[in-house]
Amino acid sequence: MSRRFHSAPYRLESFAPIGLASFVLTALQSPVRNALDGSDHVWSPRREQFISLDGSNVAFRAMIYRGQTAQLRPLLILNSVEFSMPPSMEFCERMWATGMQVVFVERLGFGSSSPLPGALLESDLIDQGAAAAAEAVLLQRLISQLQLQQVVLLGMGSANPVCYRLSLLSTDISLSLYSNVVFNKDILDVFHPKWLQEMFRLMLHSSAGVKIASAGIKHRLRHKPLEFYRLLMHQSRGDVRYLEANPADFVAAGQLFQRVDWKTIDYDMRTSLKPDPLLKDGLFSGVRAVAFSGAETPEHWQTQLNSEAERLSIPVAYAPHGDFLAPYASPDFLTSIIEQNVGTIRAG
Repeated sequence: MSRRFHSAPYRLESFAPIGLASFVLTALQSPVRNALDGSDHVWSPRREQFISLDGSNVAFRAMIYRGQTAQLRPLLILNSVEFSMPPSMEFCERMWATGMQVVFVERLGFGSSSPLPGALLESDLIDQGAAAAAEAVLLQRLISQLQLQQVVLLGMGSANPVCYRLSLLSTDISLSLYSNVVFNKDILDVFHPKWLQEMFRLMLHSSAGVKIASAGIKHRLRHKPLEFYRLLMHQSRGDVRYLEANPADFVAAGQLFQRVDWKTIDYDMRTSLKPDPLLKDGLFSGVRAVAFSGAETPEHWQTQLNSEAERLSIPVAYAPHGDFLAPYASPDFLTSIIEQNVGTIRAG
């Protein structure tokens, strides 16, 4: 099975013309956080583990469903800033039954994984795409170390700017799904309640705004995490049903968010909500990729997404349920889209 539509890996120089290798080298010298906080955990098929990159101090918090890689096609999931937890056991089991093994990776700096180095979080490096490109390079190293092949990459929300770059860089990825993706569109008006919309605008305005808004979100997540997520997802019955079925995961996500530095939040917001210089017309014409969204997504979002997808030459798939969490809310539709694009799901 052909893994790629384009003939050669994407050139890293296209991501950032300013010494990307030196930034990656800086990242490899970052200190490691303890993912499990030294506590004892009863084994479960969804147990998290800490994976250090060979020859470095960089470590990712990860969940390889059932503990170790199997002879199944990997479904590699990268988290959005607001929810850095792996999908439910029910979702993972459904994927396993279709021939896919969920491999969830918490992005660097988004909870218990090693932090991103401060040198990458300067405004000019963020705006030029260098920070996202460096993050993609480190993720490719992880893919290679785990010997993952014929990967289906699923980017959730704000992870997608990194996922674009990883898709273009890696020859190990067969299909990329960009879920709840923004691209270069103006979508802040779709966020409700109004205070959340204003909070996002404040975060994009200045560093002081990021600090203030981040503190406000952390306060809400610390005291009333389930209420916060219900407000965030109230427009989607599918998302709310997923929340109600897995409340402990959302409480844990709120706790993990407390550890995210404001500079990392600034990086994530700027990268996902501001225009991305990588997104040139026709970018995905040579890439096997799908913009994945939910039918419960607001109409304005869908209109903007359809327009951007046409410009970028990428198909759009609308799941029957879900918005922020459309893949988790519509697992059968997700597997059908994967089968349409890679044929048989089972690797090899």
